[in-house]
Amino acid sequence: MSGAVSPSTSPAPKRPPAMRRLSRLRRAGGEIAAAAPGGFLHLSLLASLRRRPSLPAHAQLLLLGLPLPAHAASRLLRPHLRSGHHIASLHLFLRILRDREPSRKAPVETEAVPNSHSLSAALAACSLHASPAPGLSTHSFLIKSGYVSDLFAANSLLHFYGSFGLPSLAHRLFDEMPVRDTVSFNTLIDSYVKSCCVDDAFVAFSIMLDRGFRLDRWTITALSGACAGLMDLTVAKAVHGVAMRALARKVFHSHEVMIGLVDMYLQCRGLALARKVFDLAGEKARDVRLWSMMVSGYARSGEIKMARKLFNEMPKKDLVAWTALIGGYVQAGRYKEALVLFEEMEVAGFEADEVTVATLISACVQCGTIDVAKRLHHRVRHNGLISRDARLATSFVDMYAKHGCIQTAMDVFCGVSDEFKTVELFNAMINGLAHGSFGEKAITLFDEMGSLGLHPDKITFMAVLCACSHSGLVSRGFEIFDSMVDKYGVEQDIKHYACMSEILARDGRLDDAYHFIQNMPFEANKVVWSTLLRACRIHGNIKIGKLAEGKLLQFDHSRKPEDLLLSDLFADGKRKERAARVRKAINHKPEHRHTICSYIEWNGKLHQFGTTTDTSHPQAKEISLILEEMSRKLRILGHNLSKGETANYSEMVALAFGLVNLVQDPQTPIKIVSKRRMDVSCHSSFKYLSKIYNRDICVNDGIRLHKMKQGSCCCMDHW
Repeated sequence: MSGAVSPSTSPAPKRPPAMRRLSRLRRAGGEIAAAAPGGFLHLSLLASLRRRPSLPAHAQLLLLGLPLPAHAASRLLRPHLRSGHHIASLHLFLRILRDREPSRKAPVETEAVPNSHSLSAALAACSLHASPAPGLSTHSFLIKSGYVSDLFAANSLLHFYGSFGLPSLAHRLFDEMPVRDTVSFNTLIDSYVKSCCVDDAFVAFSIMLDRGFRLDRWTITALSGACAGLMDLTVAKAVHGVAMRALARKVFHSHEVMIGLVDMYLQCRGLALARKVFDLAGEKARDVRLWSMMVSGYARSGEIKMARKLFNEMPKKDLVAWTALIGGYVQAGRYKEALVLFEEMEVAGFEADEVTVATLISACVQCGTIDVAKRLHHRVRHNGLISRDARLATSFVDMYAKHGCIQTAMDVFCGVSDEFKTVELFNAMINGLAHGSFGEKAITLFDEMGSLGLHPDKITFMAVLCACSHSGLVSRGFEIFDSMVDKYGVEQDIKHYACMSEILARDGRLDDAYHFIQNMPFEANKVVWSTLLRACRIHGNIKIGKLAEGKLLQFDHSRKPEDLLLSDLFADGKRKERAARVRKAINHKPEHRHTICSYIEWNGKLHQFGTTTDTSHPQAKEISLILEEMSRKLRILGHNLSKGETANYSEMVALAFGLVNLVQDPQTPIKIVSKRRMDVSCHSSFKYLSKIYNRDICVNDGIRLHKMKQGSCCCMDHW
């Protein structure tokens, strides 16, 4: 019939509500029974832990609230360690010790815990702890339980003492061990190497040979580290020979031995021998780590061309190789190429870590580029790394301070937690405030060091005395100088005395400064007399200036551009003939400026300038026209500097480029980084030009940060 419904499509009859509730209760009861202690699920998870310990199985037991027997917990110590959770591993071990006495209700376990394997895992976790206290407590347990005579556990205890730099305790334990093996000797040798006790490491190796123990790959690895600490190429060659004779061919060409030998030769400055080992290593041993090590070795040795060649040949690159090559470029002074390489690294998909960032910040400081530094700063600030890494924060503080961004540098400094602040971080910030002429703030920061329990060093006092000098805080400077020995126990050296003479000279007390120099416990050097002479030029004291000039002429002068300052005082006093004699005495040669470069950043790129004699720059014509205009306007103000003389200053060429390209943005300061100390003529020109073009100009010459505005400079014409 058409209206009939087939049995297959008819809906099932609904059960009464009471029956449905009963069915749910039965299912829930079955699940509860399966998940109960001793139930199916519990036993299955314990069986899986016995076959293959895993963290997911442990997590299920915790979520279900099921008990974890001690023997099962002992199998989870290593998995937690491999996952980087040494604290969890220690907690489990403590639980094992607590539950090791079997309860009356539970059946007695056939497997004794803790055993040598679980104790070894626990000691490995103790080695990763911040404090040695857990390991010392575990050692006490080993003594009480009798496991201290167990070879496996004793070797782990040796490793624990070595990891905390306690070689004397490791040696004492080694002497008390009833049984020793190759691992025992390897661990003791490695403990000595980590503690820089190289002689003791070789003594232990000698005993090992005398007692007939067989060497393995880890013995050679430990000895390679000892040679690296000794930095003796002859000893390194001897260890290489021992390895060739004592190890089987397959073991000798293993990855661990090849890494150890290459690193040993690189540390001993045997780059050619390291390359021979690298070339002889098999494809299996020559992994990315070994490639990166060789790239780093060439880069540190200054062989950038070879480092780049090897880097390009790498079948697979890692962050270590990129960082090593970038560091090589920075070390060689090729900062622009280092930044270009960093851009290539980012395109390749690698993200800079704290080591890479610190290396790049050094390049940014030298080049004057701040865009890359800001991008890196945003990255490390986003992941919170900079607030916990004082070394990284120090790099950023130094970089921002040298670029005149004092407030940003202060923000970075304040963003570091007090517990992570170091003396080096304070030194960088105080030095930045000093060179920015923020003397009072620098002294306040200096006083804060004591509240954090930090002890100032010689560099700290150099920075704070420099701050007093630049801010005219004479009496405060002498108070801090006198407190160095009396309060802080820091011995004063020639640099601190030079700061004090500068404080007096800048304040116009030139007679006092001269007498202070004469009564110093050190013989005044060229820096001290040059500082006094500059002060004489500013204050017009020809008498003291003549004395300072006489002292300076007694030194063997190197040909530096700043030596121009010696003749300025006499030129101002209309003593042209004497000025010429001074210039001749110091062998002044203007052509040396042509090799000095200045840098300016624009439109996200770094631009490097020498002189206008280089016409390869695409804007060379516009720059030349601006230089001519600058020379003409300076002459109107009575500052006679021809276009040719203007072009001899790389700073002037960089300024001309800035005026050409930043004309639409008059509020943005023109920031220049120079590789030479500014002389008087260039400094005066920049002050005039800041007023002529109504532009703020910042020049970092490596000595001072000069901020020119409306014809004046923050250095008060004293640098």
